[in-house]
Amino acid sequence: MWDKLRDWVKKWLGIKVDDEPDPVDGFVKSYEDIKAENVTATIANKLAMVTFADSTLAVKEGKDAKSAKPKTMGARTQLIESILSVLWEDDSSWITAQAFGKGGKLLVPAFSDGEIIINTLDQNRITIQKMTGNRITEATLLLDRVFRDERNYFLLANYALTDTGISIRYRVQLEEGGETSLSAIPEWADITPEISIRNVDRMLFAFIKCPRDNRKDTKRYGVPITYGAEEAVRDLVEQANIYRREYKLTRPMLGLDSTLWRDPSAPLGEIKPNTIRDVRKTVQDGEDPFIPFETSSLDGKNMWQLYAPNIRYEAMEGRLNSLKREVEKQCGLSEGVLTERKAMNYANRDEVRAAQYDTFSVVKAMRTQWEKGLNDLAYAIDVLAERFGVTPAGARGQFTLVFDWDTSLIESTEQTFAQYSELHSMGAMGKAEVRAWVTGESPEEAQKAVDDIRRIEGAARQSEIDRILNQSEGPESGDKE
Repeated sequence: MWDKLRDWVKKWLGIKVDDEPDPVDGFVKSYEDIKAENVTATIANKLAMVTFADSTLAVKEGKDAKSAKPKTMGARTQLIESILSVLWEDDSSWITAQAFGKGGKLLVPAFSDGEIIINTLDQNRITIQKMTGNRITEATLLLDRVFRDERNYFLLANYALTDTGISIRYRVQLEEGGETSLSAIPEWADITPEISIRNVDRMLFAFIKCPRDNRKDTKRYGVPITYGAEEAVRDLVEQANIYRREYKLTRPMLGLDSTLWRDPSAPLGEIKPNTIRDVRKTVQDGEDPFIPFETSSLDGKNMWQLYAPNIRYEAMEGRLNSLKREVEKQCGLSEGVLTERKAMNYANRDEVRAAQYDTFSVVKAMRTQWEKGLNDLAYAIDVLAERFGVTPAGARGQFTLVFDWDTSLIESTEQTFAQYSELHSMGAMGKAEVRAWVTGESPEEAQKAVDDIRRIEGAARQSEIDRILNQSEGPESGDKE
């Protein structure tokens, strides 16, 4: 698909797109091959789950997330929060797995039917024409495909940053060549062929790449997590196949006298062979573990021979685990991704951190990609909401994304709580901060809960004091009288 897109861009815009040294299409096709022994997919899915775990995302009103006074969330921020929260809760894990496995994933917002939707695209559906440093300044995306009347129609969008903003141009491309109008496809008929938006300083989409080093001097596209470890992966797959074959070879096999393989109903003097199905009827149902042999080879003593060798378990398992560990090392990962995770004493934080630090570093790098990507995505939603009037007009950029990443991979929650409690007792941490960490509430929600508890406890203490005073004043008043 990437090669086709590159050719379409050249014909449409007259721009030569440089060949990509890495097989962008190959990364995508390899990951999507569900019939193969996909080690990359196994690693990618494991890392995706660890990346998010119990992590949270909050969208705040205003540019300062640490503001003491929480602000009422405006319509624009509410829109951004509603879109990002659904993406975070429902799609973040599989998008991350595909970014690890395919090298990268695009999140592209679009205005459709009065609302803003998010399209997720593989990285082989973008051609990057220009970059300034690490910033994309011109790119063309394959946004959608429709198959109708025995033809494929492709919707392309060219994004180009200018001195004043950004321009977006759309085109409907026919697979066999040529183009047609947007109105030819009802789903795309309402799209404006070209729009310009002022005061835009970045692309209106997010590109989340796998943090794996591509060993090149630039990184326009991402590479899968197993990039550069292909030989080790092939050895692992080969060993897994040998292991599987070893199990098959160790299934019991029965040797049957060759006379059982001749049909006794055949005319005298004529040898008519039985089928394995006929023989199985006289012995057992199941697979075909039978081998014909001449009884004479057993000196006529036995018409049955059982073959049931033991599997070379230790040797096979040892090499398989060794190859798994080699793949983990070459991918920059700790033990426990493909291999069994070793039992550790989680009371020793340094031991856990050291054992899992390699994997945590990869996960942390992917989290950085997500932080940048979601900030870019929120920026794009903000711009499009203003441009198409999805929310009332107002200032852009009046929001902040706050990420709270889970650290259970490298530390114990019990130990962390003990440390937080000690900090609180020293006066170095507030009750609301400790409560927010334990409950997962926002700082504002935690502070309100702490204030409510303090108010209730204060009222209870005052009530008890009043009760004691009333009891003590009663008899004294009587004596005085």
